[in-house]
Amino acid sequence: MEKLASTIAGEICLSKDPGSSMKKWREIFGISQTELAEFLKVSSSTISDYEGGRRKSPGIHVVSRFVNALLRIDKNKGS
Repeated sequence: MEKLASTIAGEICLSKDPGSSMKKWREIFGISQTELAEFLKVSSSTISDYEGGRRKSPGIHVVSRFVNALLRIDKNKGS
């Protein structure tokens, strides 16, 4: 699990388009923007803004929360 988390975080942080990478991984896990936003206690528009490049590149704290949320939501779904 840690190796996967590191892979995802690394790809997002090193990407020229981190929002696109965030969207890619969210879609791979089959998680909606709304579901992710509710888990992170942010608005859906915040997720949309990151993915669409309307917010500045996420910092490591945001990326860490994002990756942990993906993995926890996936685990809660039984995957």
